[in-house]
Amino acid sequence: MSWNEFMALVLLIEIMVVIGMLIWAIPTIIDGIIKAKRRNRFGKEVSRLFEKNKLNRIQIEVLAKEYFLNSKDIQLAARREFKESLSADDPTKEKTDYFQELYQDYERDEPFEGLPSDVRLHLERVRESLGKDKDHMLQPLASQLQDLNDENVRKHKKMWWVSVASLMIGVASLAFAAYAYYKPSANQSPISVENSEHNKQIQPTAKSGG
Repeated sequence: MSWNEFMALVLLIEIMVVIGMLIWAIPTIIDGIIKAKRRNRFGKEVSRLFEKNKLNRIQIEVLAKEYFLNSKDIQLAARREFKESLSADDPTKEKTDYFQELYQDYERDEPFEGLPSDVRLHLERVRESLGKDKDHMLQPLASQLQDLNDENVRKHKKMWWVSVASLMIGVASLAFAAYAYYKPSANQSPISVENSEHNKQIQPTAKSGG
């Protein structure tokens, strides 16, 4: 195998690895982007309907199903619209209080939404043991666990890209190592041939007897 063929093979492997990882990652990224857009549209719709007919919680959940959103998405949308109502040119206290109460209701009723299923199951059991009058004691713990889970998700995504970059660097390092191994031998061949021809030219000829 020539050096050009070897480098072409290395490049082909790198391209195949990148394509494989992108095939795995792109659907997840696209799904996250689409869901964020649906959540924003849902929040804008609830905000627009507030001017005409303030929706109750059941109506909000029915509307959320049209956007394929869960309770956590409703909570995030309420938080975003609460921020938008505060930063508006003419903020309305009634509208701000509406989204604040909506966010707090879901935080109180669904404090473990977004956590891993196994963790959420244990917290639900502890919540049942404490009773409804003391379940607020778990909210600080649930908030901290949610923050840790979000941080872990961000680190996981970051480490995925670091792994991709490390793999590419590793393949490139292998190619350079192969270059350092094969290239000197390729350079020495012409020199050896030249030395052989030079030795033939200066080789002494046998003297004739007499």
